[in-house]
Amino acid sequence: PNRALYRRKFDIAEARLAGRFGFYRPPGGFFLWLDVGDGEQAAKRLWRDAALRTLPGAYTARGRGSENPGQRYIRVALVHDDATIAAGMDRLLQVLG
Repeated sequence: PNRALYRRKFDIAEARLAGRFGFYRPPGGFFLWLDVGDGEQAAKRLWRDAALRTLPGAYTARGRGSENPGQRYIRVALVHDDATIAAGMDRLLQVLG
């Protein structure tokens, strides 16, 4: 049941994000990692302009020196019901293009 539930959630996200932000379906889990250029700025814009809470990828990664491999990414959790995920993906696209 959970696998089918998350498969459906990824179907919803893929229908809207395929070909954008480096979208790919991970082999497991319920997170999307989207390449938005500057994860912290994108997360701030999404919160301010679309009421979407995401996590800047740099907050979950560590690099050497000033290089942080997560800098370009946001992490999006697909944890809500289908309608909420669809609306969230639509708002993400409105803000980030």
